[in-house]
Amino acid sequence: MAKKKKFFKIFSISFIITLGILYGIVYLFLNSISIESSLGNSEIPKKRVNVLILGVANNLSDTIMIASYDMENDKVHMISVPRDTYYPRKGYNQTAQKKINAIYGTDGAEGLVKAVENITSLDINYYIQFDYEAVEAIVDSIGGIEVEVPNDMNYDDPIDNLHIHFKKGQIVKNGEDIVKLLRWRKNNKGGGYKDGDLGRIRMQQQIVKLGIEKLLKGNIVSSFLKLQGPIKEYVRTNMTVNEMMYFVKKAKNINSENIYFLTAPGKAKNIQGLSFFVIDDEEFKEQINKIVEDVSEEVEE
Repeated sequence: MAKKKKFFKIFSISFIITLGILYGIVYLFLNSISIESSLGNSEIPKKRVNVLILGVANNLSDTIMIASYDMENDKVHMISVPRDTYYPRKGYNQTAQKKINAIYGTDGAEGLVKAVENITSLDINYYIQFDYEAVEAIVDSIGGIEVEVPNDMNYDDPIDNLHIHFKKGQIVKNGEDIVKLLRWRKNNKGGGYKDGDLGRIRMQQQIVKLGIEKLLKGNIVSSFLKLQGPIKEYVRTNMTVNEMMYFVKKAKNINSENIYFLTAPGKAKNIQGLSFFVIDDEEFKEQINKIVEDVSEEVEE
């Protein structure tokens, strides 16, 4: 009996020490990707949190998405804003500077947060910033995702060392090829998605959806730990460590059926010789309001 008690005591102490070490490793890892002090006491949103997700390439925001997470009902709305969205700013008179994706190069992620808040009327609580190296490494870390190529793709950019050659119907899986799918806009001889950048956004959304589904099928915490390497190297956020740990725990309650995708409504327009996407502000804000109001209605019921 005494031996059993001694064994359980040693086992309990060892278990607690192991948990403490694991917690410390996770804490240090999350602290390495946070640009905010982990000692802050900022209040974590309890009902809805809005996170701006930025894919950055060549000092431009190539992907702009808002993840609006209804924490009471475990629903997530992924809202895409086209990178060519017309967003003129005082003091930036060059035509290309009137695209929303140019804001990152001049004002960083914080400037883009303000612009997205202005367009959507949402309060953006946090941002997560990554580049294509992150996408490649993350996709490979989770064992790849299978995506069917929607068009023949033949594009070469020797300066950027980018070479995309896929046949329609081909299945691509590894991180390098997934990144090529994300980057493709047109072929060497012209011709791209029929609806331009909106087609590219649909591809982005499809890849995000497949990635989320694969992560949610397993243990969300162990999956997150599996991604330590690529996240630590390529991802930055203004969440504190405590905030990140809180949301990682909450995310395990999300079902893939409760993840919805939306793209800002609008139309393409040529302005001063460049192609822009002009958002229908009224319709977009109406769609955003419906997302927010649905939460209120469900809570009241």
